[in-house]
Amino acid sequence: MRGWVGGILLGVTALAGCAPSGPSPAAPPVVAAPAGPPPPQGVIAGPIGASLSEEDRQIAFDAQTDALDKGQRKSWKGKSAVFGFIEPGAESAGCRDYIHTVFIDGRPQSGKGNACRQPSGVWKY
Repeated sequence: MRGWVGGILLGVTALAGCAPSGPSPAAPPVVAAPAGPPPPQGVIAGPIGASLSEEDRQIAFDAQTDALDKGQRKSWKGKSAVFGFIEPGAESAGCRDYIHTVFIDGRPQSGKGNACRQPSGVWKY
């Protein structure tokens, strides 16, 4: 009798894990997150920007984009006592070379980059 009862309990336990045989509930709709600023790219996304806070890196990247857009030197100051400037070169065939200098602990670090304007107006590094 003991084996028979154990078999019934085993069968009931196995059925307990089965899903009901009705229609599945609908999955919740996927909602896209609001688009934020593009992530930092170019010189500031490399080793020079690695020691900056995320906020300072975004400030530097926004200044870099503005300098490329206007073709003029652009200075920036971060929230954590870091600062820098971008020197864009002349635009040629929709592209610009640039030098981005960042001062961390009073020491300058420079990097050279190149960006090309896409039809959407966004710079591709």
